[in-house]
Amino acid sequence: MKSIRFICLAAVLVSGIAGCASQSDIRILEDRVIALERRNMELQQQAATTSEIRHQSASLHAATDEVRNELRTVKGTVEETRHQLAEQSRQLGYLNQRMERVEQKLDLPVLAPETNASLSGTAAPASPSVAPSAAVAPPASPPSERDLYDAAKKAFDRGAYLEAREGFQQLLLEHPDGRLADSAQFWVGETFYREKEYEQAILEYQTVIEKYPGGNKVQAALLKQGLAFAGLGDKPNARLILEELIEKYPNSSEAKIARQKLNTL
Repeated sequence: MKSIRFICLAAVLVSGIAGCASQSDIRILEDRVIALERRNMELQQQAATTSEIRHQSASLHAATDEVRNELRTVKGTVEETRHQLAEQSRQLGYLNQRMERVEQKLDLPVLAPETNASLSGTAAPASPSVAPSAAVAPPASPPSERDLYDAAKKAFDRGAYLEAREGFQQLLLEHPDGRLADSAQFWVGETFYREKEYEQAILEYQTVIEKYPGGNKVQAALLKQGLAFAGLGDKPNARLILEELIEKYPNSSEAKIARQKLNTL
């Protein structure tokens, strides 16, 4: 700035020598130089402020991204924990059902009249003989995997979702690797979906996807997962899953439904 002022003053002096410039002309030039210096300082301050704002904005974006990443991690941990708790609760329910069935099937021995009489010191009256075939009934054969599946599906079709869920869960407990296991697991998710328990339904569908990746219910599980997220109002996750379904199984009937649903989200 000093150099600018010096040049201007030198020009005035030269002009004064050449053309006898007046003192007022010099003051006018000085005022213009001062105004230019002031404007230059304002521009420098504005530039510094803009640079600081950009730096703060960049820092804010970085902090926001970090918080979003932490939130995704926390959500993933929560979902994993909930899935584990749900799996443990389901297994506990299976065991309780098995215990009840075993207790019901147990045939406790009854003391013979002679034994009771000997303990009391009195003679017991003679009882008529009973043929062994009439006294002891043959044990009933346990239901097959198909029997369990059909009974549970009938319960589902008539809207008895709790009964259906228990039936499918019994099948999974007794035939975890059976050929109907993936279908049973899918219908467990469907019972929760019909009851609008979308969060639990999503976890059950995820079990189908993870435990039975080669089964024929994966496409349906992905579709219903997307619809369940939509039912929760979580449109971003609904779109994500439906797009994954379309990408992996583009020619499936489920992908066709997914495309139609995406147009409404």
